[in-house]
Amino acid sequence: MRISLSIFNLLWLPLAMGQAPSRQAFLLINSEYQSVRPLSVNDAGLNELKAALVAAKFAVREERNLTQDKLAKDLDRLLLAAVKPGDTLLFYYFGYAMQANGDNFLVPIDFDPKKTGPVQYRARSLTGFMQILDEKQIGLKMILIDATTQATDLLAIATGPGLALPDLTDIREIAYLSSTAMNAVPLPLSATESGLFTKHVSALIRKPGTTLVELLTGAQSQVAAESKNLNPFYLTQSTQPFRFTEPPPPPKVAPVKAVDEFISKDRVNSRDRQPYVFIPAGKFLMGCASGDNKCEDHEKPQHEVTITKAFWMGETEVQVEAYQKFADTATPKRKMPRAPLDRKGWNQTNLPMANMSPADAETFCNWAGGRLPTEAEWEYAARGGKANEIVPLNAETARDKANFHGKQGNDRFDFVAPVRQFDPNGFGLFDLSGNLWEITSDYYSKTYFAESAKEDPKGPASGKEWVVRGGSWNSDPKLHLRISFRNKGPGGEIVGFRCVLPDSEETRKLLR
Repeated sequence: MRISLSIFNLLWLPLAMGQAPSRQAFLLINSEYQSVRPLSVNDAGLNELKAALVAAKFAVREERNLTQDKLAKDLDRLLLAAVKPGDTLLFYYFGYAMQANGDNFLVPIDFDPKKTGPVQYRARSLTGFMQILDEKQIGLKMILIDATTQATDLLAIATGPGLALPDLTDIREIAYLSSTAMNAVPLPLSATESGLFTKHVSALIRKPGTTLVELLTGAQSQVAAESKNLNPFYLTQSTQPFRFTEPPPPPKVAPVKAVDEFISKDRVNSRDRQPYVFIPAGKFLMGCASGDNKCEDHEKPQHEVTITKAFWMGETEVQVEAYQKFADTATPKRKMPRAPLDRKGWNQTNLPMANMSPADAETFCNWAGGRLPTEAEWEYAARGGKANEIVPLNAETARDKANFHGKQGNDRFDFVAPVRQFDPNGFGLFDLSGNLWEITSDYYSKTYFAESAKEDPKGPASGKEWVVRGGSWNSDPKLHLRISFRNKGPGGEIVGFRCVLPDSEETRKLLR
């Protein structure tokens, strides 16, 4: 044991002296169990994982067969002596794991299930380990668990089958991926299924340009498609746009035509004086994905939708200034609606317009040369050209991403914010998450996703309420700000809108 510990310290010595790269990986392999059935290790698969991590510029360290004493006392100390605050850490575990009293535990090789005593004193709490990493201000933390719970003696003392749902509530910048679903009854794996999780993780890390979200969703879907007994599960509370490797260079394109030059720039509508952004036609997956937080039935099933025609969308929600111009030039003149309680009248003209009925919002858009967006157009545009993006942010620490959660949020505004105060999405659109809910032209139906058209869906033919999307300055960021979240209502003080214009000759005459 003393020799092993000394070698381990020597391996980490350059890192502890401040020479570590910003990316570090730690692989823990427990297989030579003494009181439960030993596990077979796929060394070729592990070598491929290490090679993929090295190619992604990780400094890789491996430790095998930790006893209770070393797993409990030395793991944190040795690892944290090497990883600096702000570093990216990938922690991979292979071995037995079990749940007890709502927590998950990594099982040391000398664990004896026949002995008495609380599990938390004889195995390593995974929640406690993740909390220590967070307290030490490690940056992005990726926890990959390729564990088996299929040992009769372990199941006899566990408080549930499989692994428990991990509690990441107070842990910042963390992603958790396990090879099996939560609370799943363990099933025997065939020879081809052993190592399948690690194989797909390695391939995804090697793939040029893979993001963290693509690793999580890709591992889940690919392993489940190839195995009857494995169903990977993931959770994430990371706001970092992390890539394992650089994406491939873009393909060469033909010389830009005159029409491309026109659409390559934001254009101002000469009627409402609002900037508009070109949105190309395309396909996307609409609705709540398995990785989304708290999916609701009316957001399912996720389904492919094709937007067959390009359009122009308001770069921001319609501003007070634009609506005032519309009201003043209408025949007869229109009265401004009552200002929301969080504002002092309509004097601040760069705030988004609110408290509109869907009919009044549609009338404004008609005057501007367009209409309200359909729900499908809104979600397609909100995804910013990333067909499978799950959410633009999913943690309250995303200070510069959106206006949310009122006075409890960590952004810069307690109430509604002026437009363009946060980063735009991939299409160059602002405030599609937070600030104000946005009215769409679709009537609301809780069953519509199961029956909607595959091309250019326009919602039910009739209804009593409209679909509103995007969340507001008072929204819970973990629920309402995800792109797939659906809400309904007639409008109100925290509801605004933006317009879309067809990509036509008439529209291009309006745009400058």
